[in-house]
Amino acid sequence: MPLGPARRSARSPPPEPGSGSRVINSGWSTGNLRDDDALDEVAVRDLVDRGIADGREAAGRGLVVLGEVGVGNTTVAAALTAVVLGLEAGDVVGLGAGADSAILERKQAIVAQSLQRARTLYGDQASEPFTALASLGGPEFAVLAGVCLGATEAGAPIVLDGLATSIAALVAVLIEPAVASHLVAGQMSRELAHGSVLARLGLEPLLDLRFRSGEGAGACLAANLLAQGLRIRSQAARTT
Repeated sequence: MPLGPARRSARSPPPEPGSGSRVINSGWSTGNLRDDDALDEVAVRDLVDRGIADGREAAGRGLVVLGEVGVGNTTVAAALTAVVLGLEAGDVVGLGAGADSAILERKQAIVAQSLQRARTLYGDQASEPFTALASLGGPEFAVLAGVCLGATEAGAPIVLDGLATSIAALVAVLIEPAVASHLVAGQMSRELAHGSVLARLGLEPLLDLRFRSGEGAGACLAANLLAQGLRIRSQAARTT
C-alpha cells in the first residue's frame, strides 16, 4: 500500500508492516501566485513525467494512497480548483490549517488576484491542465497528477486524501479521462473547495473526517477500510 506524498518530513514514523512508503521531493515553485506563474510549462511536463514514473512503480505494490505536505498549499489548491472548475475565490477558499478570519480574507484576496492574472493572460486556455498547473499550481500538484496517470496506466486503484490530492487527480483526469475510473475518495476534508472537486469527479468520500491536514492520514484510514472490506468479503460464506 504505497503512500506517495509530494513532500514529507524525514521524521515521519515508518509505515506499518505490509505497507510501503515513497517520499517524493517535488522541489519548489519559482513564482508568486499573485504576480507570476508558479512554473513554466516545460518544468510542469517534467514534473508530471516524474510522477508518472513514480506512479507506475507504486502501482506494482497494489493500492496507491496519496498524501502531501506543503505549507500554504491550500491557497494554491483553491486557486487551481477555481481556474479548473470556473469558480471564483469566494467559492473555493477555506481556512486551511490554523488560519483565522483575517488570514482567510487575505487568502481570498490573493486567490482572486491570481485568478484575474491567469484568466487575463491565458483567456480560455487558463483552465487547460498544463496551463493551470503552470500558472496557478505548483510542483507537488504536477507530481501528484503524474502519479495518478502512472498508477492508472499500471492498473492500480488510487485513494485520494484532501483537496490537494483531489484537485491534482482532477487535473490528471483532464489529461487522461481513464484516470477517473481508478479513483477512490478517501475522505471529505474541511476545505471549502473539496466538495466541488469530488462532485466533478463523481466521487462519494468513504469517510467524512473533516481533517484540516492533507498528509495522507484520511486516505490511509480509508485504504485500511477498503482492505478490511475486501478481506471480509473474501472470507464470508456465500450462497450458491
